[in-house]
Amino acid sequence: MYIPKRYGQSKVNNCPFCGKTAIIKNSQKIPVCEKHKKTKLVDLKCICGEWLDLNSSKWGAYFRCINCGNINFKKGLEMNPDLKFESEEKEVSQKDKKDVFEKIKPVIKKKKPVEIVVRSDEVDFLY
Repeated sequence: MYIPKRYGQSKVNNCPFCGKTAIIKNSQKIPVCEKHKKTKLVDLKCICGEWLDLNSSKWGAYFRCINCGNINFKKGLEMNPDLKFESEEKEVSQKDKKDVFEKIKPVIKKKKPVEIVVRSDEVDFLY
C-alpha cells in the first residue's frame, strides 16, 4: 500500500548536542538549535581509527574518512558516543557587561525629529 509523504515530514534536522529541532546552521554548517549556534564539533574518529573531516553539501552535513570514504552524519555521530564540543562564546561576568553598557550609554543620544516639506516642483528630493 502506497503512503504519500506529508508536508514537513520528509526531512527533519535535529541538533546533535541536545536533540531539539535544528533551525540554524553554525559556523561548521551543521544544523543546530538556537542555543548551540556557537558550538563546534571537535575530535571525531572513525571506526578504523582515522580522523573524520566534516563536510557539507546541498544535501546536508556529512563526514569524510581517508580510509572509509564518505560517512553519513548520523552514523559519524553514533561512532563517537562521547561527543566532544567547544563553545566559541567567551565567559563574560555580569560586572563586565555593566561596565561596557555604562561606557556605551553616554554615546547613544536621541535625535530630535526634523520636519521636511516637499513640494511637487522639487525633483531633487528623490536623489
